[in-house]
This record gives sequence, C-alpha cells and structure tokens, in this order.
Amino acid sequence: MSNVPMDYIASLASARSKFALYFSIPICFVCILSECFSLSVFLSLKTFRQNSASAYLMFTTLFNLIRLLFATSFICISMAFSMNFTSISFLYCRIRGFLVATCNISALLCLSLAVIDQYLATCFRPQWRQYSNIRVARRAIIIITLVSVCHGLLYFIYFNQLSSINPSVCMATNSIFYQYHVYGLSIVYGNLFPLIAVIFGFLAYRNARSLLTRTNPIIRRELDKQLTSMVLLEIGIYACTYTPYSIINAISALNTNREPVYLAQLSLINAIALSISFLSNGNSFYTYNFASKRFRRQTKYVFYDVFMNKCRRNRIIPINIENPVEI
Repeated sequence: MSNVPMDYIASLASARSKFALYFSIPICFVCILSECFSLSVFLSLKTFRQNSASAYLMFTTLFNLIRLLFATSFICISMAFSMNFTSISFLYCRIRGFLVATCNISALLCLSLAVIDQYLATCFRPQWRQYSNIRVARRAIIIITLVSVCHGLLYFIYFNQLSSINPSVCMATNSIFYQYHVYGLSIVYGNLFPLIAVIFGFLAYRNARSLLTRTNPIIRRELDKQLTSMVLLEIGIYACTYTPYSIINAISALNTNREPVYLAQLSLINAIALSISFLSNGNSFYTYNFASKRFRRQTKYVFYDVFMNKCRRNRIIPINIENPVEI
C-alpha cells in the first residue's frame, strides 16, 4: 500500500478523534445536564408526578440518563483519546451492550406510550380516556422494564466480539442474533416505534386543538395541550437525530468491504452520526422548556426560587444592639 492511502487513513483517524474531542464530548455533557435537570423538574411538581404521560416522560428521561452516564460517555472518551475500554475490560463491552439495548428499547417504548397516552387523554370517547391514568402507566413501565432487561441480557450473552468499524463497541458472533440486531432492532424497532409515535402524535395534536370546545377543567385542558406539544416535539427530534445513525449502523453491519480506506471513511461517518444521535437521548430539558409554559415555570421555581430561598436562609444578618449609655 502506498503512502498516500496510509496518510489519508491517518488523517481520517485524526479527524475522527478531533471531532469526538470538540463535538461529541461537549454534546454528551450537555445531554447529561439536560436529563438531570428534567428529572429534577419532573420530581418537584406533584402535577407531573401524578400524570400518566409525565410518568412515561420521566422514565424516558431516567433511561436516557443511565445510558448517557454509563455507556455514551465512555464511547466519547474512547473515540477522542483512542482509549479502547473494551480491550482493558471485555466484560465492560458486554455490560455496555446490555445497558444500551435495555435503556434504548425502554426509553423508546416509554416515549411512544407517552404519545399514545396523550392521544387517549384527548380522545372524544370516554371509554378510551379511562386508560390514560397513572395506575396503567405504572404497570406499563414495570412491564417495559422487565421485558427490556430480559431483552438486554441477550446482548450481554451474544455481543462478544469487537467491531471492525468502531472498536469501542461489541458485535454479535451468533449469526441468527446478528441478523435480528441488524434487521429487527436497528431497522424495524428503530424506525417502526417512532413512526407509530408520530402517527399517534398527530392524532393527539388534532384532538388537543378541539379541547376548547369540551367541558374538561381548564387546568386539565392546558396540561394536556402542553404535554401533547412536549411529546410531539421530542418524537420529532428523536426521528431527525436517530434516523441517520440507524441508517449508517445498518450499512456498517451489512458491510462486506474490508478495504482500509473504506473502513476509515465509514468509521468517521459512523462517529458523526453517533454523536448526532446523542441528542435523541439528551434533549428533554431543552425541548420541554421550549414547548411548555408550565415546565418553564417549574424550571424557574426549581433552579432559581428554591436556590435563592436557600441562600437567603443561610445568610447571616447582623443584628445591631445598642448598649445603653451610662451617665
């Protein structure tokens, strides 16, 4: 091989590292802050805690935060500094596969159910609206978590070989499970659930526009309208930011070309698409603040009013006591 391709491959690897250092790591940090802030706001307001759609969104945020902290952050460091954690601890590679698979499917299902819940909450038929309640949401979240953990265990078992495209992640050695991962999870689940959520989102938006003509309480109507806007905007951002990575990931998985130049190019494109996909798991705080007036008020209360009140309580105010003058 001539020096030109070798230099070109080295330049692609350098570009990948610099992109991860100056783009991927800051995005990951911003996404982690987003999910932490969102959880704080959701837990601080009783109205959010007792609403079924908010419960789905809160657990979506929780699953996204777990993935960002224990999987995504290590991938960013690995890409930026050429630190292959999988070679240091192969067990970590399998644990990372388990966490990504579990949290991905859990977050996506919870987000989809949040959209469907808003459709049911704004539906014209009372018998459908009764399924939009916190008890159903809690049971659904428990079932989703258990099923996702069992699904993630398959990744822990079968993902036991390093990827040639991205050596910071593992790939499956079992051909049947590998086909399931490529065609089932990456292509079908990664696109089918967002498509279902988008369809129900537009139906919920249509129902929300007619809420003014109904006899629902004003507070409930406003909450439903704002929650509908929140889930619609988030599912739209998810579709825009995750779809490119889903396509590139499928191309990488089906790739049979082992030319070093082609692999280096695909590795750089994979890193860019992967970094953009971080936003699909870490946009909730910014999205909800943009879409919901109530969420903005609660954000101000949690991060400004409560903080300022604590500062005032901790402040020591000197008391001037004048001693009587003796004559």
